[in-house]
Amino acid sequence: MTRPPYFPMMIDLQGKSVLVVGGGLVASRRAETLLRCGARIAAVSPEFSPEFPKGTHRITRTFTPEDITSDYMLIIAATDSREVNSLINSIAKAHGIPVNVCDSQSECDFFFPSLINHENVAVSVCTAGMSAGLTRRLSDRLRKVWDSWVSEGI
Repeated sequence: MTRPPYFPMMIDLQGKSVLVVGGGLVASRRAETLLRCGARIAAVSPEFSPEFPKGTHRITRTFTPEDITSDYMLIIAATDSREVNSLINSIAKAHGIPVNVCDSQSECDFFFPSLINHENVAVSVCTAGMSAGLTRRLSDRLRKVWDSWVSEGI
């Protein structure tokens, strides 16, 4: 049985607090996108990859359940532990905070799109966690023409 498509909601994250749990490449890419959208990011991880973006408040230690508070608008679970990501999901849902769980499509409240923008005009591509490769290929095609398309409309 197929389900209806996800509703593609654009949301204002400027100045809003987001928690990223994890310090690897996936967490890094999520944090980078969130920073581009103006979010204030707290990141919890025992260590951070060299690619992890500057401009985040890094908390260098293991995640604890007390890290999740109602102060956060969104939570990203991007650790390399299935058990920890599942725990983050449960706690976030108990707090009513939308969560993206990087290793479990079924636990996600939202999916991370590929964001293509020109100033304040933006479009995103998302396959609801089904195919990162397809998302990347479609985004790459759009990036090649996006600035000229937006410029034509101004």
